[in-house]
Amino acid sequence: MWSLLLILLTLLSPQAQQGAYTPLELTFKVYEDGYVTVDYLVSLDPTRVEVNITLFGLIYQDLIVEDQEGLPLNYSQVEGGIRVESLGSTSAHITYTTPDLTNKSGRLWLFSVQAPISTTLILPEGSAITGLNQVPLSLTMVDDSPLLIMPPGPIEVYYAIGLVGTREHALALIKEAEAELEEAKAEGLLLGEAEALLQEAYKALEEGRYTQAEEFASKAMERVEEIVEEARGAMEAIKGAEEAIAKAREEGRTRGLEEAEALLKQASEAYEAGNYGEAEALALQAEGMAEEASRPPTPYLYALVGGLAAAAALALLLSRRRGDRGVDVEGLLEEHPHLRFEDREVLRFLAEVGGEAFASDIRERFKMPRTSAWRLIRRLEREGLIEVRKVGGQSLIKLRRVGGTGVSEGSAGFL
Repeated sequence: MWSLLLILLTLLSPQAQQGAYTPLELTFKVYEDGYVTVDYLVSLDPTRVEVNITLFGLIYQDLIVEDQEGLPLNYSQVEGGIRVESLGSTSAHITYTTPDLTNKSGRLWLFSVQAPISTTLILPEGSAITGLNQVPLSLTMVDDSPLLIMPPGPIEVYYAIGLVGTREHALALIKEAEAELEEAKAEGLLLGEAEALLQEAYKALEEGRYTQAEEFASKAMERVEEIVEEARGAMEAIKGAEEAIAKAREEGRTRGLEEAEALLKQASEAYEAGNYGEAEALALQAEGMAEEASRPPTPYLYALVGGLAAAAALALLLSRRRGDRGVDVEGLLEEHPHLRFEDREVLRFLAEVGGEAFASDIRERFKMPRTSAWRLIRRLEREGLIEVRKVGGQSLIKLRRVGGTGVSEGSAGFL
């Protein structure tokens, strides 16, 4: 009984009420009008009844204090901060907005604060940093907003909104480009063009040509994005070719497969050399060749194969002559306004000839190279607008539909 009373007296003592806390995370997000949102996380001793927490600024608008479970904690404002009723809580998450951390003189703004720990600072979109009182731990760009990680202690950052052509703004863009380039290099990609542009950006920065440095850095980032996209497309095409070749070999369709394998080898070599666009084109050709590969016919099957091919051709001819009046192709195109011009023309062509045609007919009608035709057919197949079937060793492309206008879900294998 006496021990319990002693514990209660200890918890209610002034020393316990003063308490202690440990800052864990601190973020300042600055807006164009100078207001700053503060996001502050501190750890607490759950045995403390209450604790005084020092905040930043004098005005605390929209102040919210939550515990580790996201439940609100009671608080009262005191000089320099707040007093939180913290018994049983292990942390406090504090958010509020204040106008007291920024000042403006002419076109320049100054953000200043005394930070107890390493701090994240996010400046307004389009800001250009013009001065710092200490070197940041890191400096990047996020959605055109400078993001700085600053060490503990006094922080002073001068910035201007919409001001380009400064060394700080150019350096921020260069660092962002460098980060994207390193991320792409970690995937094993060759980025010679982007690296050359980044070197030009550094050279322009050293020579004081800040606007040119920004331009080179922006171009470097654009080229990195393009190379990453090209590489991913090439890798996807190579995997598709590998799967098509493996499937053809499993099914015994080895006639024409050697050429597909040779093209796949060339595609892999082009990828390793960093020629990702060439690699994708070669891989698509390899996939098409593998899909068109057939079983080597035995002598006594020649007549049978020829008869089947003739029958299939006759059936297709009769189908085309009958026509397919059940497809409202214009209505179909209205349902898919994002289709490319050539995709729409091929769909109209299929409707005109009865709803189906061989891949070779499409290539001949529109004077398309094999690669372009395969890409187009794959796009339409992914949209669920066509299906592809093998007829007499050729790829038959058919419109898919439900009733008169819609298209069915799913699709058959390509070519």
